[in-house]
Amino acid sequence: MENEQTQPSYWNSVILASLITAILVTAFSLIGGYMTLGSEPSGSFFSSAQLFSTIGCLVGALGGLFANWHYVKENDVTYKIGKGALLGLMVGLGATIFSVIISQIWNVIDPGFQEALIEWNIQNLEAMQMPAEAREQAIAGFDDPNSLQNIGLQALFTFIGLGIVNVISGLIGAKVFASEE
Repeated sequence: MENEQTQPSYWNSVILASLITAILVTAFSLIGGYMTLGSEPSGSFFSSAQLFSTIGCLVGALGGLFANWHYVKENDVTYKIGKGALLGLMVGLGATIFSVIISQIWNVIDPGFQEALIEWNIQNLEAMQMPAEAREQAIAGFDDPNSLQNIGLQALFTFIGLGIVNVISGLIGAKVFASEE
């Protein structure tokens, strides 16, 4: 217990890992979005945006690992894997906050991006071989992407995804870099 109280702050490592994670996840998402807009709607369930978002999520999963590595490298400390999970969870939260901020800044840089993606997705749904009722229901589900409710839902789902994967990578990072053994 005494060792826990004397350890230096981990916030520098968490903030750095969160910022790097948010930049990478947002960059992959934007690249996928622009690739999607550069293609014709085909009626396919899968698009390059989904591929790049998945890759971005996988890269984003390394944030907890990076935070643990950086914290140990900078401070030469050891700790239990539970603290590594905490660092990973904090990276997930920080990355979510930074990601939402970066996305809102991008909406100022390219205000038509979200609307163009919605329009592309509507055209893609119209090209799908599905019952008209299901297609209309799916199209009706597209709301204003810049509404506070949608921004909040996006943040919630981002936090759940990044939080879970970074808790896991934080556990691994603590075991690899900060093991008390």
